[in-house]
Parts: sequence; C-alpha cells; structure tokens
Amino acid sequence: MKDEYFLVGSIVNTHGIKGEVKVKSETNLDRFEKGNMLYLKKGSKYMQIKIDSHRTHKSMELITFNGLTNINDVLEYKGCNLFVKHEDSDTLYYEDLIGKDIVVDGKVVAKVKDIREVPQGIILECEADGKTKFIPYVDAFIKEVADDYIVVTPIEGLL
Repeated sequence: MKDEYFLVGSIVNTHGIKGEVKVKSETNLDRFEKGNMLYLKKGSKYMQIKIDSHRTHKSMELITFNGLTNINDVLEYKGCNLFVKHEDSDTLYYEDLIGKDIVVDGKVVAKVKDIREVPQGIILECEADGKTKFIPYVDAFIKEVADDYIVVTPIEGLL
C-alpha cells in the first residue's frame, strides 16, 4: 500500500521570536501534543517533524518542533501544511472512518462527518436526515467496519 498523508493543520504564521508557529487545526484530535510526529509539506517534499511544545491560544495551536528555537528558523514554514502519515494497511485511523455510511438492518441511515474524543471514549458524529447524531464507538453498537460502511446495532433514540 502506498503511504497516505492526511491533512491535520496549516502553519499560518509565526508567534513570538522563540520558534513558535501558529497552526490552524483541521482536526478535533490531539495531533499537536508534545512528542507527536507529523509531516510538514514544503513544496512537493514531506519532512518529518517532532512536536517539542504545544499550547492553545485564541483558537490556534501554538507549537515548536525539531528543536527550532528562533523565529528565523521557522519563517520558511509559514503557509506549509501539516499531515499525519498512514503506513500500515491493517491499522484503522480516525480519518478512515470519516465519510463512511452508517448501515442499520441493511439500509444506509447516516454518514460519519467527524470523530470526537471524550473522556469516555470515541464518538462518531454522524448526519442523518439533516440532523447531527452521535454514536459511541463501542462494541455494543459497532458490529462491523468495512471499506465503505459501518454496521451499527442501535438502541432506541440513537439514530
């Protein structure tokens, strides 16, 4: 399987003089935590980066990476996108679930729009009949995850 990259954010500017950059996040997941590995795309090349620090400020993620501690070292990355890389075809990633149909009793009843992490686990945010519905991603409800759909056994009021 060819390596796939999935967009998680964009560097929109620098912040301060100590190598921190402002990132507009494109995910609800904690992709920017200290120690996480991401890929920065500059031109047509992907460069692996390791997050050294992270904090949130005014709805933006502020990060430093790869030991860069000076504004002059990060100016060239303004406007670059940040990605996660999916290498293992046997591993299911959150991004793989987004866009899948939700199937109940052989009928498509909703589509996964987003994934949310909550202290209790993972929630699928779905759209059904123009309304937002939430399905806990637990064995009690999720019966099968296929290439294009997820089979769900709902309880009353779930969908």
